[in-house]
Amino acid sequence: MIEIAFCFDEKMVFPACVAIASLLDNKQDKNIHYEISCVCPKDIEQYVEMLEKIVEKRDKKSMIKFYPAPEKFGDAFKVREITVSTYLRLLLHRILAQKDYIIYADVDVLFCDSLKEIWLTDISDTWLAGVRGANNFQDKWNECIQRSYGKELQGLKGKYINAGILLMNLKALRDSNPDEMWLKMSKMQYYYQDQDILNITCKEHIKYLDLRYNVFAHLTKKEFMRLAKEKIYSEEICKNALQNPAVWHYTGPKPWKNRGANNARQWWDYVDSQEDLCSLFDKSQIPKWKMTGLTGKLNRHLPFKI
Repeated sequence: MIEIAFCFDEKMVFPACVAIASLLDNKQDKNIHYEISCVCPKDIEQYVEMLEKIVEKRDKKSMIKFYPAPEKFGDAFKVREITVSTYLRLLLHRILAQKDYIIYADVDVLFCDSLKEIWLTDISDTWLAGVRGANNFQDKWNECIQRSYGKELQGLKGKYINAGILLMNLKALRDSNPDEMWLKMSKMQYYYQDQDILNITCKEHIKYLDLRYNVFAHLTKKEFMRLAKEKIYSEEICKNALQNPAVWHYTGPKPWKNRGANNARQWWDYVDSQEDLCSLFDKSQIPKWKMTGLTGKLNRHLPFKI
């Protein structure tokens, strides 16, 4: 049984349905099953039965459980319309107190393969494993270090991970007890919020996952290959990630808000193929702005968590 956790609120419940359904539909091996932990505020109670049916329909041996979201981040720093639910991953070691390891995933993802390889990654001697993010691009990094907390990022160039897909050693985090520090930091103006917090406080305790487990959908192919050009990943790894992605991560414009977003077609092709998912979205009301030219470039590089 592979253990995975999602944290979301009512605003993101429909994308969560797509993420969870794709997780089960694309696990490849009928012997792979998931225990899905959802940490959510009370506003999603009306959707619990729908999510349970999505799981049961696809795999009767997988299970979904719901955990109430603690109200600890009410005064946390908010930016770019990202709700405080983003900080809930900082509490997983307490909420899931009986678990030693968990895969954490954002809900703006589309799973295309099993997560077995991630689950079998040994992180017994560290705290986190993740994929190096696009913040490591030189121009993006220059922006990061110009911020008020730039000195705290020292030593992270080329090592900064995107927190959208993580393997977490919950036991090690409980033992290190970062709770008070993380709560205090959540009120500070970290531009990438909990992602910055995790990178800064865990930078000596991070391993790296294969790039194909967090393919940044907002990037064009040319932009994505900068990961090789700037020696963040090898060219072979980058090409394999694009040709054989295990997880598309919609780190920029969201396909359920713009059908013309980069790599939105993969997301919509999957949704349209699932009767219980396509009914959640009214495509006629969702614009299809082209992500080409100067306007497209600006839209692709809005300040999301990259």
